[in-house]
Amino acid sequence: MNERKRPAGVVPWAVAAGTLAWGLAGSWRAEHMRNYPWNVWTPIGYGAAKGVVLGLLAGWCAVWFLRLGKPSTQPGGSRARMAGLAFTGGLLAAIAPGTIRDFTGPPQPRTLYYFDEPRPDADWYWQPLLSEWLTYTVLPALGCALALTAAVLLAARSSRRDALGWAVLAVVGVGLLLLPHYATAGLPQAEGNGDHVNESATAAMAVWGTGLVVLIGSLVLRRRMRRAASTA
Repeated sequence: MNERKRPAGVVPWAVAAGTLAWGLAGSWRAEHMRNYPWNVWTPIGYGAAKGVVLGLLAGWCAVWFLRLGKPSTQPGGSRARMAGLAFTGGLLAAIAPGTIRDFTGPPQPRTLYYFDEPRPDADWYWQPLLSEWLTYTVLPALGCALALTAAVLLAARSSRRDALGWAVLAVVGVGLLLLPHYATAGLPQAEGNGDHVNESATAAMAVWGTGLVVLIGSLVLRRRMRRAASTA
């Protein structure tokens, strides 16, 4: 099976790229919202967890585009076409969920101050909506697609591209398990039994759960690789 039909190692790198891209977007959000200090890390955690899902979608879509794309007959055009297909598929899959949510659902501002009341629709659409869409949907999706494209091009030249996939997922999983500890370092302890404690605890559980799923996925991928190697 040729490389165009079997773009190995794409999805794990897409998961890593999505986790990093939306984790950075969450970090930017945390730095620009006036919130209770013990909950200011939650956009980082939720962003990284969401990035796993969106990165997975981007990777699958990139693989689908690569499998459907036709090889180029122009000299040097094969790699350019591969990059274009991977970028297009990854970007479309990464940008679509957030775009649909922002433009078809009710106003969902993510940069309001903690105590602000919900905005009326007239104050949300146009400039605020476009600003949040560009900052928290388009830019992370673009970064994910670019990183995914670079990974596809490198994987096409690497003789160990299959062996790297499970290791990439394992690193992402461990990073997610450690994220709540390091993201909350230096923040005051949540007090009381109300929403403030619950928000931090819920975010931590979401991140840990996502990390465990990614780790399990890395182990499953490693086992499948060993079985394939033993039967080759």
